Amino acid sequence: MEGKLSLQTLLFAAIAVLFVASAVKPSDKASMKMILDLLRIPQTPERFKTENEIDFQGHGLQVLKFSWSNCGKEDDPVRFKNVTLTPDPVKIPGDVTTGFIAQFFTTVDSPLKAELVIKKKVLFAWIEIPCIEDIGSCTYDDICAKIPHTDSCPEPLSTYNIPCHCPFKIGNYTLPPSNIKIPSLGNVPEWLTNGDYEVQATISSNNKRLACYKAALSLDT
Repeated sequence: MEGKLSLQTLLFAAIAVLFVASAVKPSDKASMKMILDLLRIPQTPERFKTENEIDFQGHGLQVLKFSWSNCGKEDDPVRFKNVTLTPDPVKIPGDVTTGFIAQFFTTVDSPLKAELVIKKKVLFAWIEIPCIEDIGSCTYDDICAKIPHTDSCPEPLSTYNIPCHCPFKIGNYTLPPSNIKIPSLGNVPEWLTNGDYEVQATISSNNKRLACYKAALSLDT
């Protein structure tokens, strides 16, 4: 009886999540509140769920480990390879080790448009995180204007001569696995809680796509 009740409760909750995910309008205040109420609920990363939970909730993308993929074309002028990220899940605050190879086949300069789509998995529905105060699924018309221009880049970028502001010149840039400290965040977004996330970033300039990449990861906050 207890198992049936649990499954029934989960089913009703899942239906409610799907309804909200498909019916709400982010421009409506009441709908926005429903979205944020769902997103702020900490979720167990899928890799830590039981087989039954994964079978029942494993609809669509399953985040069982950090992964990334190219959502553009192989001949896009900006390309990333060998992207690594540990620990997995990422702990906030904490230390992460990351590395990559970046290839720029064209000089990238202003205006540099960036389109971010961030989704969080709630039960088995992926809910897009709205753009609130420039954080979330946002479009930035020119991120060059938002990146402060300094004489030197922070570590570990400066050690490996990797630029951190526009213009990004033609060339290959390699960051071997390096430690980066993620500090305790002050005003943490309400939706940034434990769970699985999917992030897609598309960058373009003058209506020409430069790169598109998608990543799936889990957070432990």
